[in-house]
Amino acid sequence: MDRCDIECNTWHDILIRKGFDTNLSKSLIGFISWNKGEEFKKLGKEITEVLSGYEGKVFVKDVASTKLNDKGLLFFNKDIPEDISNNIFDAIMDYEQNEVYNTLTH
Repeated sequence: MDRCDIECNTWHDILIRKGFDTNLSKSLIGFISWNKGEEFKKLGKEITEVLSGYEGKVFVKDVASTKLNDKGLLFFNKDIPEDISNNIFDAIMDYEQNEVYNTLTH
């Protein structure tokens, strides 16, 4: 995997490639994540940036990674079951850890 593989994909593409349903994947508006135990100092600003330019209903899911020490908020345009939103968060965190960080550090 090279930088273009990382930089040219959307989160929708990555979730579809990881086996999530296309419609479900495309319902993701964005996300915010942080390490458990850390305070998020500018959460309001981050939420505003994620939702900037988006118009419509927003469903926010509190999520926690089962593999890594991360928590987050996922923003969808439809209601998603909690277990699926946690699976999506795990897939996102796994991709960031194993694909993005490893590629950028090598």
